[in-house]
Formats: sequence, C-alpha cells, structure tokens
Amino acid sequence: MRRPHPDPRMEFPISLEIYNQLNSASFDTGLEKEIWEMGELAIREWMVRHRPDSFTMPATSGYQWKQLFLPNGTLLRTVFNGRNSHCLVEDDRLRFNGQETSPSKFVNAVGGIRRNAWKVTWALFPGSHMGTRGGAAKEQTPAPPKRMAVRAVAV
Repeated sequence: MRRPHPDPRMEFPISLEIYNQLNSASFDTGLEKEIWEMGELAIREWMVRHRPDSFTMPATSGYQWKQLFLPNGTLLRTVFNGRNSHCLVEDDRLRFNGQETSPSKFVNAVGGIRRNAWKVTWALFPGSHMGTRGGAAKEQTPAPPKRMAVRAVAV
C-alpha cells in the first residue's frame, strides 16, 4: 500500500537512472519504503556524516529495562491508593527519591506489596506528550533476532 508524501507539492528531483533502479529494486526485492522516504533517509545520513552537530542523534544513554530501553529523561509513574509516584532515568540509572532503583523495586516500594512493574508502570519518554504502559511499550519493541541453528553437512 502506497503511503502519500507528507507534502504532495514538494518535489525531490532525481535522475531517471536512479528512479528506474529504485522502481525495479522495489519490485524485485519487496522494498517497503516509498522513494521520498528513501530520499529522506539518504539526506539524514548525509547530514549526520557531514554536519553531525546540526542534526540530533538518537539517545545513546539511558536505562535498559529487560528488552525496553528508557532514554535519559524518561519519567516512570505508578499509582497506588490514588497517589501518583514518579521516578526518573538520569545518567543511565533509574532514581526514586534520590536513590538508584529498578522498576520492580520502585513499584513495590510505593505499593508495599508484590506488584508487576510491567502492568502498573507508565513511561513518559522525552519529547512525548502521552505516557505508555510499560508492558505496552515492551510489546512494541522488536525482539532481538533469534539465533539460527547451523548444521554442518559432510561433503
């Protein structure tokens, strides 16, 4: 299914040779990106390579919560007995009341009982305006590729 360009009036001229190669490559290999999306990626890579200070890079520091990465500045929230409690990812650590913690320790310190952090924690990522339940964010994160078994065959 084709995705329309965000601004249909904008044009990005490319040579006929490149255009034909892109069209044949997308049919032959099943590329799922539109030509304008590929152009955007190419420009982004060029900017990062030639003017790295002019383009924001993805967060590389933060807290790793199992398979979910929480970049610095992520705010975690849990609610217990109608009271909101928050902890913050700072300098690759999760901090609650100034102490280093984990999501599980955080929700259990607040609730005083055994609680599943994936179910009772909401994450507000930097630059986002809406929180995501921890378990929902975990489900949206792609799983790492599974290791393929390799068998040796005698020749």
